[in-house]
This record gives sequence, structure tokens and C-alpha cells, in this order.
Amino acid sequence: MKTERILIVADDSPSSLKAAKYGFYLAGKLKAKVAMIGVIDGALAIGNVDAGVFPEHAAFEMKKHMEDFLNHMVRDYATGIEVELFTPEGEVKETILDLAREWEASLIVAGTHGRKGLNRLLMGSVAEGILRDSKVPVVVVPMDKEH
Repeated sequence: MKTERILIVADDSPSSLKAAKYGFYLAGKLKAKVAMIGVIDGALAIGNVDAGVFPEHAAFEMKKHMEDFLNHMVRDYATGIEVELFTPEGEVKETILDLAREWEASLIVAGTHGRKGLNRLLMGSVAEGILRDSKVPVVVVPMDKEH
């Protein structure tokens, strides 16, 4: 099996940064194309109407912030690698798996926040869901112990 298309999952966290670096390293070694996806979770774009921040504006700002983060990753780590960027809105795990299928990814690289106990139960684990439901291999890059 040849790894020609790597989908890197990004969310601007330290674990995502580590996963992105690893994904670009792999892509360079394998001469693979990369797609980076930063999913905008519309449920988090609630805004604050009392402060004059409406949900549409909050979602726009989240998308802009994600686009800036992805562009920063490409600029810093993707030298010589062909990259496509995606910032769709939707349910995170399903949106990632849909793009992996549509883009015909041969590998997914994602970080893990390393949540434990009640936090993991309440927040869930996107990486775990991707690992469980993906039709292609998944590399989960663990969080450093100091985080």
C-alpha cells in the first residue's frame, strides 16, 4: 500500500501542532500530498448577543482563526509539499471522515488531547472516534506529558 494522500486534522491546540509537524514530516518522506482540515464546530459559535456578538459573526471569526492557523502551519512546515486546506463547518468526527473519503486520503494524522476520566467522558475523543470509524489507517500522535 502506497501512502500518497495524507489528511492532517488540526484544531490549533498543542497536540494538533505536534500532529501537523509529524504529518508534514511523513508527507515529505513519502512524497505525499497533504490536506489539512480544521473543522468549525457550529455548536461552539454561540456568540453573545448582549455583547453584540451574533452567532454568525462568532462562526466567521472561528473560521478566520482556523484559516490563519492552517496557513501558518503550511508556511512553517510544508516546504515543498503540495497542500490543500479545508475549513468546513459541521460535526467534527463525521466531517473529517467524510473529507477523508471524498479526498481519497490514504492516511489520517490526528493529535490527541490526552483527556482522562470525566473530561474524556464529557468531551469525547475525536481521535478515538476517527480511529474506530475510519476506513483508512490512522496515526494518532500522543500529547507530550508536560501538557
